[in-house]
Amino acid sequence: MKNRYKISELAKLANISKQTLIFYHKKDILVPEYVDEINGYRYYSNSQIWDLFFIITLKEAGFSLEEIKNYIKVKNPTKNIEFLEEKIYDIDKRIDELRKSKNRITEKIVCLKEMLSNLEEKVEITNLKEIKVYFIKIKNPLDQKEIAETYDKLQRLGNKNNIDEIIYISEVKKYDLYEGSELPLSKIGILIPDNQSIVGEEVIKSKVCVMLKHKTTFDMIKLTYENLYRFIKDNKFEIDGDSIEVGNEVVVPFENGFGGIIDIYIPIKKIEK
Repeated sequence: MKNRYKISELAKLANISKQTLIFYHKKDILVPEYVDEINGYRYYSNSQIWDLFFIITLKEAGFSLEEIKNYIKVKNPTKNIEFLEEKIYDIDKRIDELRKSKNRITEKIVCLKEMLSNLEEKVEITNLKEIKVYFIKIKNPLDQKEIAETYDKLQRLGNKNNIDEIIYISEVKKYDLYEGSELPLSKIGILIPDNQSIVGEEVIKSKVCVMLKHKTTFDMIKLTYENLYRFIKDNKFEIDGDSIEVGNEVVVPFENGFGGIIDIYIPIKKIEK
């Protein structure tokens, strides 16, 4: 085994450039064991090969050059452990953030594929199961700024409570459910998972509903409601409560606006003769 390696040899071993090793020398991160005073050639020892490999590992793990420099100066094993354990915590946090980002991207892909499908959505009669929701009341349903701020508050609340998948729940009051209505949202909330709880949450009881999936721009949602009204009327039902809109945080751009997938539920009962 060689005792010393030229800078070009070490660079080739580690698959990095000579300029990187020169930079590490200047930054006092990896100082050559010997520098020839006559020609300025840098020479590295066998042990410095492993030092370099570990420096590269730390860099790939997200250590800054300043952190690497500080770590190399630490000669106390206990301090070394503390330093590395703290970085493991940071890496785990980044992995969790990347996992969440991947999930959001995957959800968007699924949403886009579903919205591109040519299958005609049909009205269903279904049982909306009991759910827990944290709601924020909307003071002015026509104020888009207030609605946008409400969604932002709910998203931050969901993140604060470690809710992985944020599902938004909106309500339109029963007395606003008629053809031609502007369908003002009375309140907007987020779904609370069964194994979690937030102070102030409400429970929406299980109920029989007609449901239709809205799969286009948000400003076209009136058409989806009109299809539901038509089904209710044709099948001799009557509206029996506030409508529930269920959608995730995926928003898709269209040529004529923004949209997404929203499941709309309207409670029903048979018209009594």
